[in-house]
Amino acid sequence: MSRIVKFEEDNLIYNRFDVIYGNAFMEMEFQYQEYVYPIALHRDGEKAFMNVWGKVFPQYVFDQAVERVFRICDETRYIEITQGGNNYRECLCRNNDYRIKIPATENDLLQRINSKSRNTLKRKRRILEEQCGPVNAISYGQNVPCEYVELYFKWKKESHGIDYNMSPAQYLEEYHVTDTILVKAGERPVGIMFFCMAEDTAYLENFSFESELARYSPGYITYVLFLEELISRKCRLLFLGGGDYEYKKRFGAEERAVYNGAIYREEVFGEINDFFEAEGIRTYAIYGLGTGGREFLCIRNRLEAELLYGIDRQKKEIDTLPVHTLEEELPKADAVLVTLKSRNGEAEKFLRQRFSKAFYWEDMAKRNIFKPL
Repeated sequence: MSRIVKFEEDNLIYNRFDVIYGNAFMEMEFQYQEYVYPIALHRDGEKAFMNVWGKVFPQYVFDQAVERVFRICDETRYIEITQGGNNYRECLCRNNDYRIKIPATENDLLQRINSKSRNTLKRKRRILEEQCGPVNAISYGQNVPCEYVELYFKWKKESHGIDYNMSPAQYLEEYHVTDTILVKAGERPVGIMFFCMAEDTAYLENFSFESELARYSPGYITYVLFLEELISRKCRLLFLGGGDYEYKKRFGAEERAVYNGAIYREEVFGEINDFFEAEGIRTYAIYGLGTGGREFLCIRNRLEAELLYGIDRQKKEIDTLPVHTLEEELPKADAVLVTLKSRNGEAEKFLRQRFSKAFYWEDMAKRNIFKPL
């Protein structure tokens, strides 16, 4: 008799399609040996999503899932993969993902860091309390006052230059926030944490803190209080996403390899190659070597035109590709593809001055739009 496989990542919010999409998804099942692997599918116009964050399937199962989506969904141009445990024909970009198995007690948690770190944490908290008043954490669930979300926007703008351009309600809905913790020192807010809980599994959506108090480590204090809150809720597993932040590596965090990017229908590359041939595009450059650029490099060989070099605002070293900054003289190329995830007017102006043909890769590949900048 076949056994249905369950994953420890099943209750991660981004795998709970019933929570984030309601009834707008379908369940697929794939048999492999004596096991059955369920995978949920959500379609949104030309793109599709599968609930595969962190899950490692037998490669045969994952390949079959991709091929079934394209077979049964004629309108789907690509499948967006976020933090998936499998690659597909080497077309996805390797990344990392952190998770923490939450201990039973606060003492067990603190034993996961060395004595020096524990003493530093105590000292920083003591000094913060001496300066501003007793530190306490307030849990709001989903009912966090708008003023604190706005405060979070302000702090993120100051620390990272991020402008969300959305209301507090839109932010909480867009990122599936189920819980909020506000940390105060006396009456002064010093940190705020947004997270998503589904049964016994949490996902840290984002957090920020008062930068004027950075020398007292309010961000780290907020993070520890958040972990203590998860212990009190008997949370089993916390997902932190990827990146290289030091706080994600502490308290017994486990780092795993995952994959991100888009898996395109085969016909997409045929359309683009035909367009390049009709336009006389035999060589091209790419602009942007951040997330979008790295993902593009994984599928560059599917295009028949020759990629000559990359362009980025910052000097970057890539083994397989020469990279130029904006200040350098750019070699001749028939066209440039913008690999940024969102539109950028400043970049468009720069590229129009230096290339006769410029296109957004996202428009061409994901939306079938071949309109130049």
